[in-house]
Amino acid sequence: MIKRNNPYKRKDRVASELKKAISYIIEFEIGDDRLKEVTLTDVVVSDDLKHAKVYVGMSLTNKSKELIMAALDRAKSFIRKSLSGRVRLRYMPTLSFYYDDSIDYGFKIDKLLKDIEDE
Repeated sequence: MIKRNNPYKRKDRVASELKKAISYIIEFEIGDDRLKEVTLTDVVVSDDLKHAKVYVGMSLTNKSKELIMAALDRAKSFIRKSLSGRVRLRYMPTLSFYYDDSIDYGFKIDKLLKDIEDE
């Protein structure tokens, strides 16, 4: 038996490629300006590579996160179709978008630290 020295599973490599491609598609191919401020924080692919959870965050703006998430849901089929031309997979995973509040939490911690420093 040949033991491979590869610490990453295939699903992790696929998730990394999907993250790069989805970031590019959102930034350059989708004409919706509301999505320009969206940051992909993570992509988690199921073991069978048929489902992908895409976690997105955004900086604190006046735009409602519900509006951004609705815009991402509407663009889901376009993103999936564009992915098929960029990432070679037998089956393109279905995409589900989730809001990741870790960026908001980071800004909150940063603000608290600045407030403490100012005192």
